[in-house]
Amino acid sequence: MHFQKVVWCDAILVLNYEKNGVADYVGANTLMEMGLAFYLKKKIFLLNPVPKIGSQEEILGMKSVVIARDLNQIK
Repeated sequence: MHFQKVVWCDAILVLNYEKNGVADYVGANTLMEMGLAFYLKKKIFLLNPVPKIGSQEEILGMKSVVIARDLNQIK
């Protein structure tokens, strides 16, 4: 169902809050949804900075836009 929503939308907003002591966490499921959005040429917004995790380079490569909790940056 989540993939269908990514196909339907114009952009995605990743709510990357702290989880299990990891700041700005992005999990595997979210990373897959981001990958689909990137493939479909959808805009990808991150609420918080790109996390310092193993998939950091992949997230950066998707041209994700960090909005720093400022929803007015989503256009």
